[in-house]
Amino acid sequence: MKKISEKLVYYLVTFVIFFLLFKFFAWLENAYIPLNTQTQLISGIIIIPAIVILSFILSSLLFRSLKESKQI
Repeated sequence: MKKISEKLVYYLVTFVIFFLLFKFFAWLENAYIPLNTQTQLISGIIIIPAIVILSFILSSLLFRSLKESKQI
């Protein structure tokens, strides 16, 4: 049961990180990049998968540092 709740929290934190990164990049794109179909296509194909990968990396680093701090 502990592993299931730990995985649930891990995926929840990953989703929150993804949501924050997505909002940041959406704001950045709206502020500085002109809106057309080519930029939206690039955003959908390149930026969103990169944000997903980055959110998983950041959440795994966060959980690893929390586990190491508990052991000390």
